[in-house]
Amino acid sequence: MIMNISKRYTIKESYRNKTYVGVVNLDARTNSWAWKGHVDFNEGLHSMFTNRTFTTALQAEDHMRQFAHQCIDNRLDATQPHGF
Repeated sequence: MIMNISKRYTIKESYRNKTYVGVVNLDARTNSWAWKGHVDFNEGLHSMFTNRTFTTALQAEDHMRQFAHQCIDNRLDATQPHGF
């Protein structure tokens, strides 16, 4: 008998004064980790996710943080006037 036991937790952090939330989840069937989340911009929420899976929860967390930081940097840098 196969039991589907799921391990899941939420990470809420901020970077450059923007909050982001990620949910890291273990797929018991494949024994791999994944994440999805969102960044809270003034204009609304921006969804984030990846189709990649990871061997460890720490790998998934690191990837999620890098993805969120890059998303925030891209959005904030795009809204800054050039030359400042």
